[in-house]
Amino acid sequence: MVSMKWNRVAPGLIVALLASAALHASPASATYVEDMARVHLEAAGGHEAHAALRCLRATGVTRIGGQELHFILYAARPRNVRIETLGGNGTLVRAFDGLHAPWQKRDLVGPPTRLARGTEDDFTAEAEFDNLLYDTKARGIELEEAGTAEVNGRACLRILATVRLTVAYTLYLDEETMLVVRRDQRKSRAGRTVVVETYYSDFRPVAGVMLPFRIRVQVGGKVASETEIAELIANPDTPPDFFTPPLADWPRW
Repeated sequence: MVSMKWNRVAPGLIVALLASAALHASPASATYVEDMARVHLEAAGGHEAHAALRCLRATGVTRIGGQELHFILYAARPRNVRIETLGGNGTLVRAFDGLHAPWQKRDLVGPPTRLARGTEDDFTAEAEFDNLLYDTKARGIELEEAGTAEVNGRACLRILATVRLTVAYTLYLDEETMLVVRRDQRKSRAGRTVVVETYYSDFRPVAGVMLPFRIRVQVGGKVASETEIAELIANPDTPPDFFTPPLADWPRW
C-alpha cells in the first residue's frame, strides 16, 4: 500500500489518491474501502475536527405535506437528540438520550408521553450523531465497497455501511469532493419494503467540519420532505438533563 499523509486533502487530489491506492489494493479489499473512508473524512474536515464537534444546534424549516414546520434541533454524541417543532398549536418537544425510550411533550405542565412504536424506531435510528465514516471500528460499523453510480448527473463512489450488524446504509460519495451527497436505507412500511433516499447539498464548514444545509428525502421517486437549515452552531451549552426524560421511572430503551 502506498504510504499517504491524510492531512487536509485538496478536493482536486482526491480521485488521484484513490487511483494510486487502487494500484496496490483490489477495489474489493477492506483496505481500499478504508482508504475511501479516510479520504472522505479528510475532505469533510479531518479526524480532529470531527472529534472536537461534540454537539450541534440547528434551526431551520422542514417542508412536508404542504406545510412548513420550523424547528430547533439539538444533537450530541453519541446518540442524543432533541427536536423542538414550532407550530400554531404550541411547541412539540421530542427527545432521546440513547438510554431511555424516546419521549415527547407538548406543554410545560403536562406529563411526557412515548412516541408511537413505528415512530420510535425511526427516531432512534436517526439519533446517531457522528458521521457514519468516522471512527468506524470503535462504533461497530462495517464498510464494503459497492461500486459506482450517478447522483444528479455527478459520478459517485458507493460504500455500504452496516451499523452494529443491524442497520445498513448505502452512501454515495461525490468523486470530486468526496462528500456524502446521498444515503439510501431500506425500510418496511405498510407491509412492504421501500428505499428511503436522503440527498445532501449546500455544504458549509461548521467548526471545521463540512455539513449540509439542505436535505431532501425521497421515497418511491417522490419527495417526502425538504429541510433547509438556517443556522448551525457547534458545541452549544446544554443542561445535564437536556435529553433525559422528565420522569424518574421512564422505561429504558
